[in-house]
Amino acid sequence: MTPLVKPSDFTPDTCDRGTGGIDWSAIASAESMSSFCGIMAGFVFAGLVTVIGQKSASGGDGHASRGLKLLLPCFVGLAMASYLYALTSGELVCTRAVTEQLFSGAILAAHALVVIVGLAWLLPAYDRNKNGEVRFFRGLIQFAAQFSMLMLMVSSDAYYNSMLHHRVAGWATVLVYGSGATLMAASLLLWRKRLPSTPTPPAPLPSGVTAAGWPAYWRDEIILNRRVGIASRAAVTVGGLLAVAGGCVVGIGYDRWTSMSPWLVYTLGEISLVLPGLVIVTAVWSAPRD
Repeated sequence: MTPLVKPSDFTPDTCDRGTGGIDWSAIASAESMSSFCGIMAGFVFAGLVTVIGQKSASGGDGHASRGLKLLLPCFVGLAMASYLYALTSGELVCTRAVTEQLFSGAILAAHALVVIVGLAWLLPAYDRNKNGEVRFFRGLIQFAAQFSMLMLMVSSDAYYNSMLHHRVAGWATVLVYGSGATLMAASLLLWRKRLPSTPTPPAPLPSGVTAAGWPAYWRDEIILNRRVGIASRAAVTVGGLLAVAGGCVVGIGYDRWTSMSPWLVYTLGEISLVLPGLVIVTAVWSAPRD
C-alpha cells in the first residue's frame, strides 16, 4: 500500500529557485500573460460589436459573416486562455505551472493568428480594399503564421527540457522541429497556392447572381466560405480541447508532479504543437484574396 503524503510534507515551488532544469518562471509571467489575453479578447469583442451593429458596404454581408465566424471563437478562446493564465499565477507547484502554460500558450498562438484572418475579412466587408489593404493583410497573416509556429516549436522543446531536466531524447527534438517545419511549409504553400479555376456557371444561376458576377460568387461564397467554416470549427474544437486539458491539469494533486514519464511529456508537447498548428494552417488557407 502506497503511503499518503502528509500536507506538512508539501514544499511550495514557485519556479524561483531554478532547480530541476527549469530556467523560466511560468508563474511570474502568468499574470502579465493573463492581462495580455484579456486585452486581446476585449479588442475582439469590440470588433464583434462593431460588425454586428454597423451595416456593411453593398455586397459585403458575406465577407462580414466570414469575419464573424472567425472572430467569435477567438473571443472565447482568448478569454479561456486569460482565465487559465490567471489560474497559473496562483500556482505553488512549478512543474504543474509549466504544463498549464504549455496549453494556454498553444491557445494564444493559434487564436491570435485567427484574429488577424478575421480582421482581414472585414476589409472587403466595409469596402476597405482600394489601396491593396487585403494584399498587405495577407502578407501580415503569413508572417504571423510563421512566427506563431516558431513560438510553438520553441515552447514544446523548452517544455521537454524543463520536465526532463535537459535529458531529452534526440528523436523527440527532431520530431518537434520536423513537425513544426512541416506545418510552416504547409501554411506557406497554401498561402501561395492559387484558387482552382472557375467552373462553368450553372443553369440557372443562384438567385441575385449574374454571369459576370459568377467568378466572384464562386470564389467567396463557395470556395472561401467553406474554408472559413473549416477554420472556425478547427479553432473552436482545438481551443476547447486545450482549455479542457489545461483545466484538468490544474486539478491534479501536487504529489503527482514530482516526476513524469518521458512518453507523457513527449505526447503533451507534441499535441500542444500539432493541434494549434493545424488551426494556423486552416486559418491561412481561409484568408481572403485580393
